[in-house]
Amino acid sequence: MPSTFSPTPGAQGFQQSNPSVLALASLLGSLEVLKEAGMMEVIRERSSQLTGALENLLIRSKYFVPTSEVLQRYGKLGCNDPGFTIITPTEPSYRGAQLSLVILPTDSGATQKVFNTLVSYGVIGDERRPDVIRLAPVPLYNTLADCENAAKFLEKAISLL
Repeated sequence: MPSTFSPTPGAQGFQQSNPSVLALASLLGSLEVLKEAGMMEVIRERSSQLTGALENLLIRSKYFVPTSEVLQRYGKLGCNDPGFTIITPTEPSYRGAQLSLVILPTDSGATQKVFNTLVSYGVIGDERRPDVIRLAPVPLYNTLADCENAAKFLEKAISLL
């Protein structure tokens, strides 16, 4: 190793060795928020509670179709009624903080309409084309009321189809 330092010129020199101070400053801010919230065990518990509450609210919807009935209804019987099913595992230890909803009937263009309507009501999720909308209550700032609103607005969005 030479006795003098020869830095790599340009931005590439910052991609090697130590992380940049700006990246570390944002990491420090994130860690402080996590510490104030009680760290991961508390956050995970809150996440499980909110996701479970959202799941329970969605299952009570008149548009909910259990996964065990989707193929029978929409496949063999050719149902065109609007609805949704949840494809995320029901066991909290097998899922994260999000629920993936398949909007039914699939390949009908309904998903985009439901997603756009949810956005217009202020519900932030993400769309996985062609037929999945993911809703994820964030344990650091979402509330049970947010979950109730998301379920209510999903019901309303599907009713408009």
